[in-house]
Amino acid sequence: MTENAMNKMPVRIYSLSTCVHCAALKKMLQRHDIPFEFTDIDLMAKDERRQFLQEIAPYNPQKTFPIIIINNKAIVGFRREMIERELGIS
Repeated sequence: MTENAMNKMPVRIYSLSTCVHCAALKKMLQRHDIPFEFTDIDLMAKDERRQFLQEIAPYNPQKTFPIIIINNKAIVGFRREMIERELGIS
């Protein structure tokens, strides 16, 4: 994948600071030099966290993490193959 293609592919992660799968996802992206932004939901202020969880409830009723957004497409859970395919890496 070209650098230009990667720059057009925003990656956003919603995670938990204590989540092993969330940490593995971040390490995978770092290994591939893929820039990303993340928010650890458990470190948000209580009201902000409650609002976020209400907003995602229809899409993620089990409230599982990580949630990774790639080009406005959400992938719930550390689904390595799906994430790699979406990013064009292996």
